[in-house]
Amino acid sequence: MKRMIVTASLVAGFFLAGASAQAGWGVCNGCHNGAMAINKAEMLAKYTSVEALIKGAQATENPMMGAMKQDIEALKAAAAELGLKSEKEAR
Repeated sequence: MKRMIVTASLVAGFFLAGASAQAGWGVCNGCHNGAMAINKAEMLAKYTSVEALIKGAQATENPMMGAMKQDIEALKAAAAELGLKSEKEAR
């Protein structure tokens, strides 16, 4: 089981490293489909701002999020595609 998680993490890291240039929800929705991780509707219910989504992504201990945790611009792009606003804009 541990070997499978490590392998999956490496594969995900490989794809996410290349995908950060074209970041956004399209990179996330492969896993955030409701089966592997929460889907778009659940993300919107859980996170109400760009900052909350970034903080949540960085707080996760899921190894599949390793590359994304460091890519703030990709997380911001994904949040924007989800329609989330910055806490400053929401005021």
